[in-house]
Amino acid sequence: MLLGWMSYFLPVMAQPNQPTNNNSQTTQIQFQDKEPDGSSRGRPIKRKGTGSRGDCPPVDVLTTALIPEKNVGLTVDESPSFWFFVPYKRTDIPIGEFVLQDETNNDVYRTNFTLPNTPGFVSLSLPSTVALAVNKDYQWYFKLYCSNQQLSNPIFVRGWVQRIPLKPELASLLKSATTPRQRIAIYAEKGIWYSALSELAELRLAETKNPIFANDWANLLQYIGLLISCTWKYECQNHN
Repeated sequence: MLLGWMSYFLPVMAQPNQPTNNNSQTTQIQFQDKEPDGSSRGRPIKRKGTGSRGDCPPVDVLTTALIPEKNVGLTVDESPSFWFFVPYKRTDIPIGEFVLQDETNNDVYRTNFTLPNTPGFVSLSLPSTVALAVNKDYQWYFKLYCSNQQLSNPIFVRGWVQRIPLKPELASLLKSATTPRQRIAIYAEKGIWYSALSELAELRLAETKNPIFANDWANLLQYIGLLISCTWKYECQNHN
C-alpha cells in the first residue's frame, strides 16, 4: 500500500500571518480540542516519534501525527483519513504499518505501506469497507520500521478517533456554508478535528498558491506545535 503523498504540499512559512480584517475568507480558522461526550480522559496519545532508532537515520524534525494533544479526535466520516509529517523517505524506512483497534485492543484494520520517495506530509485513508461505529473510541498506531524485520522496535505515533453523529444542528450549519473554507471553520470550531483537517488538506492541495489556505495550514501546524518551514527541496527546519 502506498500512502497518499503531498510532495508539493509543504508549508513555506513557519508562522501564520494574522488576519487583517473580518472578511469570511481572511478571518483565522479557530481550531478547538474538545472532549467527546462521556469524556475519554486517560486515553494514551503519542503525537511525536523518537529522533532515531536502530538503523533509522537521525532527523531534525520528528515524525509527527497531526492530532489533538490530549483528547480523542472527532470525525463525522465513516472512514476518515489520518495525516502525518514523516521526515524519512522510502529508502530510509523499508516497511511501515498502520493499525486500527477497538477499545479492547482487537484489530479492526491492519495494513503495511511504503513511504514516498521524499519526506513530507502523508495521509492514510481507511477503505470504505472499514466504517467506524458512532460514539465508539478507536485507537490507532502509525509505525515505521528501520529494517526489513518487523521484529525490531519501530518509530511510532499513536492516537484515538471517535466518529460522532451528524446531528441536525451541525448538518444545518454545514449546509448553510457558502464556501469549503466556511465548512472547515465550522468543523474546527466544533472540535471535529479529523474532518476539519482532511477538508483543509484537500483545499490546500487543490490551490497550492492560495495565500489564505497556506496561512490556514501554517496556523494548524502551529496549533499542534509543529513549527517547521520547508523549502521546495524538502529540507525542513525545526522552529520549536
